[in-house]
Amino acid sequence: MDMNKKSKLQVMMLVFLLSAFSLKGQIPDVSSYKRITSSPVTIENNTGDFITRNTDIYLEGTIDPGKYIVGPGDKLSFNMLSSDGIVSLLLTITPTGEILIPAVGVIFVDKLSLNVAIEKIKKTCLEKYNNAKINISLISLRRFKIQISGAVNFPGFVNIDPVSRLGDIINVVGGFHQLAKEYNIEIQSASGEKRYVNYTNFVINGDLDENPQFIEGDKIYVPFGNIEDAGVILRGAIKGKGYDIIQIGETLQNLLQRKIELEQNADISNILITRENNDVKEVIVVSPKIFSSTILKPGDIIDFSEEKAVMVNGFVKVPGKYQFSPGFKAADYIGIAGGNLVDGDSKKVTIYHINGSIEVGQSITVQRGDILVVPRTRMSMFFGKLSLLELVSAVFTIYLAFLAAGAQ
Repeated sequence: MDMNKKSKLQVMMLVFLLSAFSLKGQIPDVSSYKRITSSPVTIENNTGDFITRNTDIYLEGTIDPGKYIVGPGDKLSFNMLSSDGIVSLLLTITPTGEILIPAVGVIFVDKLSLNVAIEKIKKTCLEKYNNAKINISLISLRRFKIQISGAVNFPGFVNIDPVSRLGDIINVVGGFHQLAKEYNIEIQSASGEKRYVNYTNFVINGDLDENPQFIEGDKIYVPFGNIEDAGVILRGAIKGKGYDIIQIGETLQNLLQRKIELEQNADISNILITRENNDVKEVIVVSPKIFSSTILKPGDIIDFSEEKAVMVNGFVKVPGKYQFSPGFKAADYIGIAGGNLVDGDSKKVTIYHINGSIEVGQSITVQRGDILVVPRTRMSMFFGKLSLLELVSAVFTIYLAFLAAGAQ
């Protein structure tokens, strides 16, 4: 090749090289684009409106006419057959507690049991139509407001029906405050009479007497507990960390049943209780065998440890900590982490076992607590993140340098 031809070739390659670098920045790097996804719509800070908005009433069973107390808004189906003919009416108890039957009059039935109210209506009608046959049935339940105050997340008034229970109301108001004395809830009737329920007995044992129903005029008060006298601290792999109020003699088993919602990675094979006695701190390790016999004390710090996870790092799309799954291979965890990046070499993944040994390869079985590191490919180590066009340009640059050296 003569010098004239070499010079032309060098000029052409130089033009190509300049063109390549001039295009850089004009061709978008789609790998840097962020995918925009629509987030699901959520309702935050819901002040509790479930019973208010859900107008359907779901019964636990057939209503007992001897126990059901009628009140304003209840609807009764009324049918009377007499010598004057047939009368069919839909009777609604008025806000003043009365029902009105034409040609019979006004009958006061508020706060009577359903049985007593029906007998009173029949008796009043028979005073005027002594040979009448009368049938009366409850066909629709009323709704009314009830007040709840104290240690709940959203105190106020709640719309309920006569078959709603305390648990329904607690759900509506967003649950208990973390300092609530759930075992000493006060219910005051319209007459001022007070009674107390231990809601934890319903949660743990299903005692319906501790999860009562209500009538108009009732008020619910959930007292706050004193942290110093009855508080414990909950920490670790649980939801709802912080303080909780315990009752005297409460066991760790009861606390777990009524309060604790474990995280997915929680390990309850051993729960740690830090307790201070005479200014000396001791750590008690509690196994499941003695949960039911371990009595909690005010001031206890209860730690729920995390299960040892598997760490996936290096050149993967979503590095981080992942739950251990028995039998999973290194390739499985790389997949869970979104797969390897373009410049990651998943075939040479290094597994650092918790016992100190090291293995390489996708087929290695991962143990609890292992660390996986996906290295960079050799090509990536040499050329970095050059695009194909930049890579070709780099090769031509080397070739031009070679030609220039040969021409000397």
